Amino acid sequence: MRLAFFVLAAALYGQTAPDPSEVLDRARETIRASIGRQPKYTCLETVDRSFYRAPANYVGGMSCDQISADRRKRRKPLDLDSTDRVRLEVAQSVDGELHSWPGASRFDLNDIDQIVDQGPFGTGAFGAYLGDIFDNDEAQFDYRGEKIRADKHVYVFGFAVAPEASHYEIHASGVWMTAGYSGTFELDPSTLEIGRITVETSELPSETEVCEAATELDYHRVTIGDGTFLLPREGRLRLVLRNGDETNNTTVFSGCRKFRGESTVRFDKPASIPLAMLPVVSLDTRAPIEPNLPVDLRLTTPVDTDTSAAGDAITATVVHAVHPHQSNEVLIPAGAVVHGRISRIEHHYYPAPYWLIGFAFGSVEFGGLASPIALRTELPAHFTGTIPVDLLRRLWRRSPDPLPDSMIFPNEKRHVMPQGTVTRWITGDSTAGGAK
Repeated sequence: MRLAFFVLAAALYGQTAPDPSEVLDRARETIRASIGRQPKYTCLETVDRSFYRAPANYVGGMSCDQISADRRKRRKPLDLDSTDRVRLEVAQSVDGELHSWPGASRFDLNDIDQIVDQGPFGTGAFGAYLGDIFDNDEAQFDYRGEKIRADKHVYVFGFAVAPEASHYEIHASGVWMTAGYSGTFELDPSTLEIGRITVETSELPSETEVCEAATELDYHRVTIGDGTFLLPREGRLRLVLRNGDETNNTTVFSGCRKFRGESTVRFDKPASIPLAMLPVVSLDTRAPIEPNLPVDLRLTTPVDTDTSAAGDAITATVVHAVHPHQSNEVLIPAGAVVHGRISRIEHHYYPAPYWLIGFAFGSVEFGGLASPIALRTELPAHFTGTIPVDLLRRLWRRSPDPLPDSMIFPNEKRHVMPQGTVTRWITGDSTAGGAK
């Protein structure tokens, strides 16, 4: 087998395989040039996250080396605790990655943890790694050998970026900390195409509560405008926490496109209300709707846990006219359209299996005008189906006002809220940017 492999390599390269150092130099030049001429573009980013918890017999206080050894030897299998899905628009700028909810009118300059405020979320896969590795004079490289990947003969290189030359940051204790990292990448010597990059950090500071972070990225060529550019197709991020838990994120990029002159995308500071609450429509607005009024909504956008994600836009219509307290005046007529987004799609397995589906509604439209609106569910109206009493109590102890936008559906592998589903909501304080 070894002889056959090298005979094949000789046939491919005319008896003499390209020199790895020359291939690397040419590839770095090509990637640097490509980065410099890339147009402004954005892609859709869908992230599926899986959260694993340490087993019940896990002994706390173990070192990161011990936790890592257990992972390699599979001595302490992890239990799947929950999964969720998030969908965002992502763009690469001179300041790094910028994010927005799909279809929003602006990209948010806030850190990603202020947009996706639950669970760990990685950035950099969209484009930052290429520049930080291949356009970094301080990065160190070494040749690791050859392999076959997807019927292609590729060279494998190792690399290392020291902390002082790195732009790899992890957020903890309210600040961003820079970490060094190392890994490998696969390079086609005939086309100079990067196929897969793996990235691993050294042990991270204890303040991060993370032992290590490992990333794997698969790249391909994407046509944007008149050119083709090297962009990630899929990324996988694994975080090993100091308490023995682990998180795995799988990110898929799709629908990449160039910003055009008529684009409504703006790189500016966000409004004072969360992006999830920003009206999807762009109309003159009425005064905010007063709080504590019941509103029945009929979904016009179906929700399917197999495909839907937090961030997806949704619409619903008002079933019955909404009146002020002790008045026959019509504040919101039947048939008015309410715009919003899915705020969470989570599948939990403990203490009993259930789906948690949340909505963030931002505006109600009728008569050619839109009003800001905030809606919340109310215990027990947002609990659907038969919920064990102990589960209700555990969930309701999470915070003084827990899950104000969410509904629970128990014991299902999949849940669908079809078009026409009716749910009950209560108006909140829309001037405060959320359901209060």
